[in-house]
Amino acid sequence: MDRRAHIVRTLAWVLGLAAMTVSARAATPPAVVPDTLQVRILEPISQPDDRIAVGHAVSDTVRSALRSGQTERLSEADRTEHFYGTLRDWARRYRFWSWVHDLVIVPVRPASVMKPEVVDEAALYSLWNGRRIAAIEFERENVFDPAHSWLEKAANAVHVTTREQTVRRDLLFRVGEPFDAETVVRYKQLLRSRQYIANVGIDVVPDPTDPDAVIVRILTQDNWSISADGGAQGLSGKVWGELYDANFLGTGDRFSYRFSLDWKRGRYEGSLFRYRIPNLFGSFVAAEVTAGRSFDERYYGASVNKPLIRPTDYAVSGTFENVRNALYVRYATPRETVAGDYMVHYNHLNLWTGYSWYLPSVSSSLYGMARYDHLRWLDTPRYLGGNDASGNPVWLPVGDRLNPYFYDTDLMLGSLGLYRERFLTTSLIYGYGYNEYVATGYRAEATFGYSNADYYSGFYGGLSFRAGGFLPFGYLMGSAAVGSYYARRLGFYRSALHARIQYFTNMLGHSRFTTRQFVMIDYLKGWNRFGGFYESVWFTGRSGPRAAGRSSLGSNRIVLSTETVVFTPWQPLGFRIALYGFGDVGTIGFDPNIFRNEFQATVGIGVRLRNERLVFGTLQLSLFYNFGRSGMLNSEWIQLTSEQRLQTPRYIPSQPEEVGYQ
Repeated sequence: MDRRAHIVRTLAWVLGLAAMTVSARAATPPAVVPDTLQVRILEPISQPDDRIAVGHAVSDTVRSALRSGQTERLSEADRTEHFYGTLRDWARRYRFWSWVHDLVIVPVRPASVMKPEVVDEAALYSLWNGRRIAAIEFERENVFDPAHSWLEKAANAVHVTTREQTVRRDLLFRVGEPFDAETVVRYKQLLRSRQYIANVGIDVVPDPTDPDAVIVRILTQDNWSISADGGAQGLSGKVWGELYDANFLGTGDRFSYRFSLDWKRGRYEGSLFRYRIPNLFGSFVAAEVTAGRSFDERYYGASVNKPLIRPTDYAVSGTFENVRNALYVRYATPRETVAGDYMVHYNHLNLWTGYSWYLPSVSSSLYGMARYDHLRWLDTPRYLGGNDASGNPVWLPVGDRLNPYFYDTDLMLGSLGLYRERFLTTSLIYGYGYNEYVATGYRAEATFGYSNADYYSGFYGGLSFRAGGFLPFGYLMGSAAVGSYYARRLGFYRSALHARIQYFTNMLGHSRFTTRQFVMIDYLKGWNRFGGFYESVWFTGRSGPRAAGRSSLGSNRIVLSTETVVFTPWQPLGFRIALYGFGDVGTIGFDPNIFRNEFQATVGIGVRLRNERLVFGTLQLSLFYNFGRSGMLNSEWIQLTSEQRLQTPRYIPSQPEEVGYQ
């Protein structure tokens, strides 16, 4: 009899839970930002969850009614809250039912963070447009706030919270200026792009002393910024490690130290130091200094870079580097294919500047850019695989119509164009829960200039266009660029066309496991090319099917990449887990008919782990199979890699460039 009663009670509990689930879902408001206009949007945005969302704490209203015995005056929402509170307390008395409770029921969250909806924060903030900013207040949270475990508390104690001045120096608005919603969202995106910031929230509230003014409150949460990285060059015995702090002493500066050693030979192979300031004295100029060596690489360089940030803005950049490095060179000659590691040594100076003007009539910015690039090779590239039969070094041939990549060159380029860029807020694209700012807009650009190089000098001209945004079925971006050099005695030469389509779906599924599909098509074609390095293309891990084996060279290449990502609810030790499967297929060759060229494809599965509170990249473990028309091809089969925080494509212009052909 007791067993039957226990079964009846269990069934009644399950049926009651199911009924409350239906009731809770029917009463759940849509996943939009509430129109109180205190748009914080700070908490981690998680994938849609079928578990019932309930409060952990009983509200004062419910508590007061329970004490007085006047439960009849409770609203339906209060009664639901009381039911789930009682259910939680009962479940906690039994280990199994406590596990079931935590599996089925989660804490309530604001409607704005229940699903990865696309939010136009600028529209939400626009109510305050034109009001004077009376004050700007800052609140900074540590990495783990609140900290629960001793490990999180220890990490908070070691971590130096980002200084208020560091957050303040990125401000795009000032006290006394009119409030502008687009500028506020652009500032949030800028802060969110900083490696040391995990998330950003901004509240806007009326100034109680002035009805025409507002107070802007900025809340930031830090990333754990101290980390390490490392790697090995196969079984050669060469290994390297890197220690870095992406928020050095809370300043937002990045300091890194990299060491290299050859454990087989018992030899230390050098140190490389890098220091980067993302915003020098609030000027939005990023400054970086790098010096040291690592194995065959010796690098000394410095750079400053002020990009366009506002619709009306200026840009200026300068880079100088002295590089001595081993470079893998591959190209085809009429008689053979050359491939191997060559030692190169060069000085490189790159300067560019520009300005943009906002045109309200077309809601876009007109811009102009100018660039000067100076490249000098200090030595002819030398083959590292050994000497010739006489014991003399083997030098890479550089000459007429051969290896123009290694010509001494002075390049002068300019560009004119129109662009528009704004940001919408969502999540679960490249991140694993926190807000991501997705750029939408377009850029149309004409590039022109002159190259004075060894053997050949000529004019350059090119056109490019890219546009993208959210559609009812997902995010779509397309781009195309074409460019060529021209000289009287050569005609058009070193011409290239590059086109790309990128797409990802809206979030698919409504269970605890949600899915997003990614698709990319990339096409690259060259003609009137010379012979030599980067005068033809091949498959690489970045440009071709992932983990593709060595391919033939070609003048055109097309790659289709698809990836299905499943975001799971699992969070061991704060690491979010995503599962993915991918399929890439590409063709490459010299035949204009792409279907007659060499074919390769890669299929695989993998897992990604990401802790948004930690500064190091997403860990990826991939298993894959690589094949072509002749069957299975050589590949690594398994890869363990790390990726830093990725961002969706941007439309803001930068330095004038030739159409890349790599």
